Amino acid sequence: MRVILGIIVGFFLTVGVTYVADTGRHLECPAAEARPLVNWDEVNVRLRDLGSTLETGWHRLTGR
Repeated sequence: MRVILGIIVGFFLTVGVTYVADTGRHLECPAAEARPLVNWDEVNVRLRDLGSTLETGWHRLTGR
């Protein structure tokens, strides 16, 4: 159980640190390259697709 919790916490910590680094990078050095490390719009679309896929699968399993 600790391993699973550690993996989940590590995942969210990694994504959170990457998000903060991407959003705060242009404030530190305006001459820095403006491209973010992660395309957050694409991440949002894929998470929404994953959520709908999981919901469809759950409804199939529960018979709704």
